[in-house]
Amino acid sequence: MRRRAFTERPPAALLLLVLVLLAAAAFAQDRPSGALEIAADEARAAFREANDLYSQGRHGEAAALYEAILEGGFLNADVYYNLGNARYMEGDIAGAVLSYERALRLDGSHEDAAANLEFVREQLADRQVRVGGAASEAIERFFRRAEAGRVAAAVSLLYFVAVACVIAGVLSGAFAPWIQRTLVVVLVLLALTGATLVYRIHRESAVREAVIVAADVPVRTGPGDDFVLEFRLHEGTKVRLREARDDWARVSVEGTDLEGWLPGLAIEEI
Repeated sequence: MRRRAFTERPPAALLLLVLVLLAAAAFAQDRPSGALEIAADEARAAFREANDLYSQGRHGEAAALYEAILEGGFLNADVYYNLGNARYMEGDIAGAVLSYERALRLDGSHEDAAANLEFVREQLADRQVRVGGAASEAIERFFRRAEAGRVAAAVSLLYFVAVACVIAGVLSGAFAPWIQRTLVVVLVLLALTGATLVYRIHRESAVREAVIVAADVPVRTGPGDDFVLEFRLHEGTKVRLREARDDWARVSVEGTDLEGWLPGLAIEEI
């Protein structure tokens, strides 16, 4: 499995907030900001070292170093992708799936992570079939690539273009045909991108997903071992979190009517 070079690409939706906070901190506290740069250099050095360990076949050590980078706050799609490769080489199928999923959460256009995720899914005990076939898969791919930050930027740009068209029409005393056509096109695009943004925000804030990390998990009708066993799930299967109660979680399997309760320790949220 191919490794990728380290690039600092924080989630686009958070980029502006991070820049504003850093600028405010630098303004409020008259001190050098070299500490952040040093930490970033250390993360890059650790990433290169982890890649070298992976190349030497020391996959467990490489995985531990990738995890240390992520725990240090450098959440990067390429790091998650390489971590997934290392975990797969160690035989940790669930860990590989989880890492690839997290890479795609940060960068929906990460083709290598998407390809390796599909490759690993073919080896899972629970074969999940996407409802809707190829069309559904194409739609899911589109929304996955439409990162909230980029879509929000497109919505803002289209909004200002629409306002400019309206102002141009008002100032000229009449809406010329080219202004009308432009405005119609912009409003249609604005509606589409706006709907996409709403979907992405809902997906990222309201939809919680997890991966089964235990080899074999009984799923029951209620939150407890004394409830009836309904079915079993296996490592690497992605589920949707519906509810949590004590040490149990109610989950459902996408594309099926399967739903039930399992121990919370058997899953890890994406």
